[in-house]
Amino acid sequence: MPKRKPIFRGIWDMLAEPKSVTIMMTMAYAALIMLGFWSVQDISTTGLRDIMGGLLIAGGVCGLIGCPWGQWWIERAGLVATAAAFAVHLSIVMAVTPPDGPWDVASAVGVELLVVTRWIRIRALPADPRRPRSGSTRGRGTNA
Repeated sequence: MPKRKPIFRGIWDMLAEPKSVTIMMTMAYAALIMLGFWSVQDISTTGLRDIMGGLLIAGGVCGLIGCPWGQWWIERAGLVATAAAFAVHLSIVMAVTPPDGPWDVASAVGVELLVVTRWIRIRALPADPRRPRSGSTRGRGTNA
């Protein structure tokens, strides 16, 4: 009878590389879901906070589904939803409520920059993580 791998080892082997970034991004997407539910728990008079919360939940769910397994096309959808949510947040901060100094604006812009950075990092990756990247010579008889 063949020896079975422990369940943790099987999950670890399935995570997309680099595993440290994948784990951190997966935790960030889980935090976005919690932030989204926190945003919609109070009744919003304008509905903007509800829209922001819904976008955060959608972005977090897409990220949780796509990121760990390397399904970048799903994660890209999550990044778009997350960027839209923080754009709504930035519009609320700038138009509806006066900002509490530079912190409100800087934090929203900082998150937007992190989302754009992740987008740039995964935009050229294939939808199927088992396929080689475009321009890669792996699998073509060379040791590149």
